Amino acid sequence: MEAALLVPGICLLLVYTVFFTLYVHDYAVCAHAALESGIKGVYRDGAGASQKEQNIEADLEQKLSQRLLWMKEKQVEVQVSPVRVRIRISGGGSYFPKERIEVERTIYRTAPCETIRRSRWLKE
Repeated sequence: MEAALLVPGICLLLVYTVFFTLYVHDYAVCAHAALESGIKGVYRDGAGASQKEQNIEADLEQKLSQRLLWMKEKQVEVQVSPVRVRIRISGGGSYFPKERIEVERTIYRTAPCETIRRSRWLKE
């Protein structure tokens, strides 16, 4: 009697652990890909905002298509302004259709070389 209740419970726990691990993996991949693509796209290189948005979206699509395990239906939104780059990735998988991953990252444009020069910590 105990094995009839215990074995299905352990199997169910293992299955949920695997699905949770896939979910957490895809969330981490989305967060890292958003930051990595955003940092590459935040620097001023003479390209316009629409060109930067297209470059970031293409880079994200490439990274996400290679690394995602659970998420099948993904939407990528990129907004580039003179002050910041905002990246939003959302989507769901086939195992738990109601559960969705939503990652939003904002990377601010700065001039790091100018900031370092003005801080005078290099002279000390």
